[in-house]
Amino acid sequence: MKLLFVLLSAVCFLRAADATIEVVKGVESLPKLAVEDASAFKSDATVRMSKMLIADMQVVSLFDVDESYATASFDSASPAPAHKEAQYLLRYRLHDDANGGMKADVRLIRNAQELFAKSYVLKQSEMMVFLAHSIAYDINAKMGGAPMEWMKRKVLLTRLTSPRRADIVAADYTLSYQKVILSGGMYGFAKWANREQTDLYYTSLSDFKPTIYKMNLSSGKREKLISSDGMAVCSDVSEDGKRLLLTLAPGGQPDIFLYDTQSGNKTRLTDYSGIDVNGQFLGNDGIAFVSNRMGYPNVFAKNFNSTAISQLVYQGKNNSSLSAYKNLLVYKARENPATYGGNSFNLHLLSLNSGSVKRLTASGENDFPRFSPDGEAILFIKQEGSRSSVGVIRPTVNKSFAFPLKIGRIQSIDW
Repeated sequence: MKLLFVLLSAVCFLRAADATIEVVKGVESLPKLAVEDASAFKSDATVRMSKMLIADMQVVSLFDVDESYATASFDSASPAPAHKEAQYLLRYRLHDDANGGMKADVRLIRNAQELFAKSYVLKQSEMMVFLAHSIAYDINAKMGGAPMEWMKRKVLLTRLTSPRRADIVAADYTLSYQKVILSGGMYGFAKWANREQTDLYYTSLSDFKPTIYKMNLSSGKREKLISSDGMAVCSDVSEDGKRLLLTLAPGGQPDIFLYDTQSGNKTRLTDYSGIDVNGQFLGNDGIAFVSNRMGYPNVFAKNFNSTAISQLVYQGKNNSSLSAYKNLLVYKARENPATYGGNSFNLHLLSLNSGSVKRLTASGENDFPRFSPDGEAILFIKQEGSRSSVGVIRPTVNKSFAFPLKIGRIQSIDW
C-alpha cells in the first residue's frame, strides 16, 4: 500500500490558466489562412469558436494561421479587410437551435474559389470544441494532411481533488471540454477499454483491496475485474481489447501480468523482488515496462515466450513513464542538470528498429506521455516554472503545441 501511495503522489500540480495556445512553429513557409466569423450575431460563443478553430488549424500544421478575429459575410468570396493578405479563408456561421444544440455552416475559400463546404449539427452546445475539432479534421483531410483521427477522440484523465478523493473526467485533447464521469471516491489510473471509447477501466481504492473495475459510459454499469494486495492497475489494453497488461502485487511487490478479458485468466510476466510497473504492449509478442533493476527507474523489454529481460533505454535517469506504439517508444528521462539546467525531465522517442533516439522536448518537466491510437501524435503534461500545460507532439511534422491547464492535479491521462 505504501508503494501505491508513492505512485499516486507522483502527480502533476496544475494551476489556473486562460484557454490560450502556445505553438512551437517550424521555419517552413506555409500559405496564410484566416478564420472569419460569419454568424448573424456576434456572441461569446461565436468568438470562442474563432479561437478554437485558430488553435486547431495551427495544430493541423498546413497553414500559417492568422490569429486575429474578424467578421465577414458568409457568401462573400473576399476576405475581411484585416485578412487581405490571406490566401485561404475558413469561414463559419453558427446558429443556435431550440433544443440546446448548435448548427455550423463552414466554407474554405482559396483566392475567391470555394474548396470545401459542409454543414455540421451539434446536439449539445457545451461540446462546441468537438465541433471545431471536426471542422479542422475535415479540412486537413481535404488538403491531404497526415491522419488526425486523434483530434476528435476524447481524453480520459484522473483528477485528484483532495487527499483521498479523485474524479475521472472525459475531455477533449485541449482539455477545454471536461465532463466528470465518476466522483466521490478514491479512483486512479483510468484507461480506455476499447478504441470506440464506450468503456473504461479504473482502479478503486475505496474497496478493502485495490480493485480494477470496468465501466460502461452510457449505462454507468460497473463490473469488478480483479483485486490485489498493495496495487492493482491496468496500464495498457491490446488493440483488439482482448488482452490487458496489469500491475498487481499479490506478494507485496508489484509485477506485470497478462490478463485475458474473455477467459479471465492471468499470466505472470515478471517475477522480480523489486518494482516492475507500467507494462506497455510491444506489438503482439512482448512488452516494455518500468523497473528499478538498475537501482533507479528504467525501461526494459520482455518477450511473452522468453524469460530474458533486456534494457531498452541507456540515457538519462528516472525513466519512470512511457508509451509504446508498434516499433516506437516514447519515454521520460531526467536530463543532466549541467547540460539543461535545473530539474529537467524531457521526452524522447526511441525507434526499436534502428535504435535511434530523438529528444522531443527541450525544457521543463514533461510527463505522462501517451501515443494516440494511430501513433500520429503524443499527448503529455508539461510543467515549466509556474506554468502547466497539456502538450501535443506531432512527430511526423516535427511540431509541438501546448495548451495551458486549469484543472487541478492530474494523476493519469489516456487517449
